[in-house]
Amino acid sequence: MNVQTSLPSQMPSPAGALRSQTKGRLLLAAIFVVATLLAFVLVYVTDDRSLVPEQRRARGEIRKLEGLFKAHHRLMGYFPSKEEGFTPLIEAKLIDAVPLDPWGHPYVYWMDGKSGAVLSYGADGKKGGEGTDADLSSGGVLADWGQP
Repeated sequence: MNVQTSLPSQMPSPAGALRSQTKGRLLLAAIFVVATLLAFVLVYVTDDRSLVPEQRRARGEIRKLEGLFKAHHRLMGYFPSKEEGFTPLIEAKLIDAVPLDPWGHPYVYWMDGKSGAVLSYGADGKKGGEGTDADLSSGGVLADWGQP
């Protein structure tokens, strides 16, 4: 007695494979669209429209300078002291000189041992002020926070 049982094929049909690839591509495209929209929303939300162009430029430059200080920390294991200021970045040839803000005033490096900041004292170059004279950090306009 010879009984043959028929087993279903383990290979997917070509039509099923095509549907699976199409679903995968659509899912990937949807993820890309959502990620792109989120990126645009984040840029819009984090860009402070109340700042004048010089203040937005200063804030961007401050963020870059803070990145250089973080790179120094990763390489050397410490942040420069307030007294050292920009000197370690200049000696490491990361910058040529103490950078100037959009109004021609030097940026200020502040460090208390635990936290630090790069600041611009605004258009007037003096601590405090409002409007274009307001002090700036990477987070935007500073309130009177008792720092440098």
